[in-house]
Amino acid sequence: MSETDIVSGQKNVMMTREHPELAGMAKVGYHREKVSACLDGREIYPVTLELDLTSECTRKCAECPSTRALRHHYLDRDFLDRLLGVLGGHTRGLLLTGGEPTMAPLFPDALRMARQKGFTEIAVVTNGSLLEKPEVVDALLTFVTTIRISLYDWDGKMCDGIDTTLGRIETLREKIEGSGSDLRIGVSALTSSARLPMLGKLSESVRSAGAHWIYFHPLCHKWELGCPEQSAQDGVMEKIGELREKEFPEFKVFVSRERYERNDIEFDGYHAANFLLVVGADANNYLAPEVKYHPKHVIANLGEGLQNGFLWKQMRLDKINEVRSATYPAVRSRHRGVLYNHYIERLKLGDEAVTNAFQGTSSYIVFPHIL
Repeated sequence: MSETDIVSGQKNVMMTREHPELAGMAKVGYHREKVSACLDGREIYPVTLELDLTSECTRKCAECPSTRALRHHYLDRDFLDRLLGVLGGHTRGLLLTGGEPTMAPLFPDALRMARQKGFTEIAVVTNGSLLEKPEVVDALLTFVTTIRISLYDWDGKMCDGIDTTLGRIETLREKIEGSGSDLRIGVSALTSSARLPMLGKLSESVRSAGAHWIYFHPLCHKWELGCPEQSAQDGVMEKIGELREKEFPEFKVFVSRERYERNDIEFDGYHAANFLLVVGADANNYLAPEVKYHPKHVIANLGEGLQNGFLWKQMRLDKINEVRSATYPAVRSRHRGVLYNHYIERLKLGDEAVTNAFQGTSSYIVFPHIL
């Protein structure tokens, strides 16, 4: 990749290294002013709102916490308008996830409202099962920066098969090309040592279907217990490294290498909650994505009265600050929030290597406002 290349979907962002990066613990460091303010104890708005329009889904994946709920929730328009209004103009990134966001009646309107409120990067995480609905496709093409299609059960029997999902990706790519939309298609896939022999074939299938990128991250178990931890990942990073060396003009292989490392994670306070605001379809603000829908990790009930300043209420801040890596049940997931915490903790402690990297953090980040 030359110095004048531009990553798809990120106009006017110059790439000056061999590989662009979608994920990694230093991604939060892109937002230097917010990180510095947080380290100084000043109030900041989050970089990203991760929002569930609904906790219901069209599928029943074994490791998904949403599918285990006894009852499901949908956000209403009034709540959504108030939440987006409080954050709009301050928080630039919106990540719609779930549940299956495209099945929510408010899906198109939510995207339109977000753009009107000033959100500049919008990502949608979906299983792809409803990509044939015209209202879903039109909303994606008009308002969304990137769609991430989850192929979490790609080595088993998905509800309607991986080939069907790949076909929907191909059709969506054709509609992007025909409409001139800036939408970028990504796929996320869970890895494990058992899946190692199939990673190459999956990557090629996704590329051939027309996706712009694929993101590999570790398969975790025990989501339902609120203490997810990784399955065996021996040999996975080496294989992904091989895939990343292949040159394709419009297809990238992404991975967060820190998720596969085995160094100790240490933090006093769940710093990532200041940067990544996680709101479930039940209108609860959860500490982090990896503990969503676990009641003990609710740090604010926004349904009881959402007002300006809720981010800095002392009770919410106390719940964030009391979390410690030594006792946090989901630390072994090495989820992105866990890694952001470790990164910010190293900055707090003056770790020279991390501090130098922080000072040198550049725009070499894909979708920087989607943490």
